[in-house]
Amino acid sequence: MKIINSVCTSLVFPESRKKIDAFRAMAEFLSAKGMDSIEFYHDGDGRDKIGPILADTGLDPVYIAVIPSKEQKQHLCNIDEQARQAAVELHRSCIDEAQFNGIGRVMICSGAMMPDVEKGLESLGRSVEELFEYAAKKNYSNFVLTMEPCDTWMEAYQLIGPYARTKAFVETMRDKGLPLQLTMDAAHTVEEGENFFEAMQATKPYCNHIHFANCNITEKENPLYGDKHLGFEYPNTVWTPETLGTLVQQLHGLYPGDEPMRIGLEVLCREEDPYVYFEKMWASLPFIHKT
Repeated sequence: MKIINSVCTSLVFPESRKKIDAFRAMAEFLSAKGMDSIEFYHDGDGRDKIGPILADTGLDPVYIAVIPSKEQKQHLCNIDEQARQAAVELHRSCIDEAQFNGIGRVMICSGAMMPDVEKGLESLGRSVEELFEYAAKKNYSNFVLTMEPCDTWMEAYQLIGPYARTKAFVETMRDKGLPLQLTMDAAHTVEEGENFFEAMQATKPYCNHIHFANCNITEKENPLYGDKHLGFEYPNTVWTPETLGTLVQQLHGLYPGDEPMRIGLEVLCREEDPYVYFEKMWASLPFIHKT
């Protein structure tokens, strides 16, 4: 497995979402640390400067349209047609923003659970098809659309979550000639009550991008229960550096040779200095460092 080291920077370095100087400082820092990729959404000042910063630092970017779609409750799977079209328009604007800054890869999620699952899946299929059609019409030749399954019952209440439903939906899109990809999330899968490696085995043909995210799902009274993007140092969480190391060994067997795997660290910094926090987190994960 050829690891592509990535960081979900809107969480680890939250100021970088709003301030272009913070974005540049973060990008230069991560590039110097040997990171290959960053995954982010930026809706602050200096958005026209993101492209040159990415070019200067050599980071391979992913634009996370999941963030505004969740925050604005714009669901691509909405069975209300007017609301679905509004969600598609938001995602088109994210694609345009990404392309303006030289970013081809855009991440989406399904949107919230609908009262009728099958109708929700039909709506989601129409939305995905319209996004691919839009990118083709605009001649965005490097366009890649990747979908992140979330949980269906704990926090996000998303339509696409269980890996069987996820796999079936992607296969339906592939049958239509739409090259939809997947970004599998280590926290969302276990929040769904499923085994992450089993989910990876099932979805491997469509997935070369994962998130290392963490959660506490055993202590309901804990204020950090659920999908809170905890660091791997937190007690009583699903993923620790040791369990992630075991997972990486399994993934090396599933993705042999030079098969690429982008591993995005998706952790919310709850400390004063995100740079110090990142250094500690990165030091705890030697099994994904390049040698």
